[in-house]
Amino acid sequence: MPVDVQEQVLGSIPGLENAEMIRPGYAIEYDAIDPRQLTHGLQVRRIRGLFLAGQINGTSGYEEAGCQGLIAGLNAACHAGQRDPFELSRTDGYTGILIDDLISKGADEPYRMFTSRAEYRLHLRIDNADARLTPLGERVGLVSTERAARFHLKEEQKVRLRAGLAARRMEPVLRRPEVRLSVESATEILGEAPARGVIDTVETEIKYAGYLEQQDRHVQRLRDSERRPLTVGLVFSTIPGLSREVAERLTRVRPSTLGQAGRIPGVTPAAVAILDIYLSSHAD
Repeated sequence: MPVDVQEQVLGSIPGLENAEMIRPGYAIEYDAIDPRQLTHGLQVRRIRGLFLAGQINGTSGYEEAGCQGLIAGLNAACHAGQRDPFELSRTDGYTGILIDDLISKGADEPYRMFTSRAEYRLHLRIDNADARLTPLGERVGLVSTERAARFHLKEEQKVRLRAGLAARRMEPVLRRPEVRLSVESATEILGEAPARGVIDTVETEIKYAGYLEQQDRHVQRLRDSERRPLTVGLVFSTIPGLSREVAERLTRVRPSTLGQAGRIPGVTPAAVAILDIYLSSHAD
């Protein structure tokens, strides 16, 4: 509000009639679209070639805006070059979770990315970020030859180190929280110095193997549902068994996969099962 209006408001408070402001207050207001209008590649569904990122999509700034800018810019380049869109799933990284939340649920208030929003946090670790994302970056030309070489060396060393530890029957010992794998032991097994991060990743995979295997099964089930596409133009109101409310929510959001449909608020697991059966019975 203008300074004179702020002074009037302040002076209207009992006891502050003669108060003076050292510095007026300010606020930032911006418009935002309904992010449910976007695709996973951050393209506006109704306007081909228009990609949006940042606060206009209903998020807070900084990291949330930065990661969207990367995806929107990348997809704008893919669109200009007539390449397939680049999309991140919820199991690829937190950026994938942020975008999926926005386009599935919308944003009634500025969206912020919290780790608690991730279903599988053991899978989305700092030490395996390169293993999750570098192959995707290679596919679209975002990874330099030098970086790709370092990544593939690390992955090759991880495989050899795990094999060497198994052959020496050291894995059961390393499952104990107080036992650590030394650089000297890793170097002896590999015959060379381990690349940065190799020891930490291998140790984590060994110590939490049971939990990771269980979560990997859940991740695979999620990926299977994400690969189940919903027919473009599917009329949800005509599907037997779906309530009117669920059909309206699905029509408003227009999910592209069965997995995305299940994350829409108000769409019950029973409704997802009905969709699954309907898709199976009407498969070509």
